[in-house]
Amino acid sequence: MEFKDKLVFLMKITQTTNKEVAQGISVDPSLISLFRSGKRKLPRNSSYVKNMSLFFAARCTAEYQRNALAEMIGPTIIRSAMPADRLTLRIEKWLAGDTDMVGSLMESIQTLPPDHPVLIEPAVSCDDEPSYNEDPFSESVFSGFHANSVSNDGETRFFFGEEGRREANRYSQELMMHIETPCPIFMTMDDSLEWLLTDYYATQELQNNLLHLARKGFTFHQILPAMNHLTRYTESLRFWLPIYSTGQLKAYYYPRLRDDLYRHSTIIVPGRYVQTSFTVGIGSRNHCTLVSSNPDLIREFTALYQEHLALCRPALTVYKKPEESIPLFQDYFSRNGDVIQMVTPLSLATAPASLLDRFTEETEFSGWKHAYQMYKDYVPQFEEMLNKYQFIDLCPLASAEDIRQKKKMAGAGTAPFPRENAPATYTVETYALHLENILRLLEKYENYHFVPIQESSTLDFNLMVNDGGLSILIRNQLPVLMLGITRSEMVQSCKEHLLRIAEKHGYEGMQRTKIKIQLRSLIQELRS
Repeated sequence: MEFKDKLVFLMKITQTTNKEVAQGISVDPSLISLFRSGKRKLPRNSSYVKNMSLFFAARCTAEYQRNALAEMIGPTIIRSAMPADRLTLRIEKWLAGDTDMVGSLMESIQTLPPDHPVLIEPAVSCDDEPSYNEDPFSESVFSGFHANSVSNDGETRFFFGEEGRREANRYSQELMMHIETPCPIFMTMDDSLEWLLTDYYATQELQNNLLHLARKGFTFHQILPAMNHLTRYTESLRFWLPIYSTGQLKAYYYPRLRDDLYRHSTIIVPGRYVQTSFTVGIGSRNHCTLVSSNPDLIREFTALYQEHLALCRPALTVYKKPEESIPLFQDYFSRNGDVIQMVTPLSLATAPASLLDRFTEETEFSGWKHAYQMYKDYVPQFEEMLNKYQFIDLCPLASAEDIRQKKKMAGAGTAPFPRENAPATYTVETYALHLENILRLLEKYENYHFVPIQESSTLDFNLMVNDGGLSILIRNQLPVLMLGITRSEMVQSCKEHLLRIAEKHGYEGMQRTKIKIQLRSLIQELRS
């Protein structure tokens, strides 16, 4: 959404006029009219945006208003109890264009715990596995789950409302944690997670239990929610990210448009049980949830899920083992289209072949040797591509002192392996060689753009986007996490996220000339 669309949306849900907004932020009403029409763009004076955010946050007190904001703004739920000052910051970031799905996902990846420590013990220890001669749906198992449920022949239970759904979820976890033999688990998560995320303890417990199952060898097949509403989709990605990092989850999406009348979520453990929940419309708190071990119900829901899955496409592929991701990179290199990427330190795509040979000799790790060879094979194709397509290369630029102190790892660029396994480091000579090749590419190809960015503005990940329909996200630190993203809306979101960063730094016109001067100066300093 453009700034004008956001302003119109805020004025609509708060039922305010140009005059009222103008008085609230101490400007002339004609300026508000220009903002709404798009004749004036996002104001450079940040006080305008801040004052607007204060004005609208003070008028968004009703639950329906906050629900509407939550669906529109995206990254996190805007709860009715959120203080006005925090809501002001949310609105301010949104108006300024500083909030998007990809940025939110990047923050989650950066803060992912190194070893995913279990903060809360599993609800049920798998070491206490009951005999399967015992009915898993017996009354003893159901103890404590009666407040919002109705029994139906001892095999199917119904739960009502948000609290009932939380009870059904706790019960469902107990059933999963009692399964000893790893098996596939099928899931459709198509509604808001507010019923769960409002309870921090319950959220952490569910994540830890799922991680426990993934480590035992259980696999998850997930149909992601539609992207009609950014909040719902982003919440789902962030919640499942720790489970993605195990490599035990495959995600899919339905490629066609759907309306937002019904929402439903389903969990199926074939041959064991099914849990499904239905609700209607945006913000509805009326949930009907059933949990059943009835064989006929399980069979029918499994068949329905398979039919649904047959209509879906892969949304993203998770790679836990770097060696398995080599075909992903080969696929990425084979696609035609504009490319934009943000990598650290320098992109291996722009390294001269002689430098890649040198790195290959210096490292003993076979994975990196394979990666260097892969990029060396890509060099002729890369330069041929620059004659047809645009390539925007965002990289932090090290200082000469950093290089002399060997602070930058050679292997941490656009390769699928963690820097801990790449002993080859840049020297003053090799860094100068790489910069000279980048400068050569800038001089020779108008389609190549190098964008030096501040180290503080980068996260510990690489993000690569090819307009041919594939994006690759790599977490550099351990545990390594690689996502191959193919859902078109997500690929486009990744591209827009990087374009905003590139445009903020500047890379065309006079800025391109300044970048060349900056590179020549650094090369001269390194060579002196």
